Amino acid sequence: MEQSSIPLEPGTRVRASFGRFQDQTGTVVEAATGLPDVFDGPVLWVRFDGDEEPGLVAGRFLERAA
Repeated sequence: MEQSSIPLEPGTRVRASFGRFQDQTGTVVEAATGLPDVFDGPVLWVRFDGDEEPGLVAGRFLERAA
């Protein structure tokens, strides 16, 4: 599945497509700041369902949840 070209704003429901959070659904909390520019696109804090603390995920590995 391909990520939407529309920016993922805080409050957007997303699903991770790769990595530690693969196949988990959560809500975008905010864009991460102060990180090295090594990713292709934004890096976001996402609070995944059932988790108390948000996780850091590259935006290219997120897609809008249905």
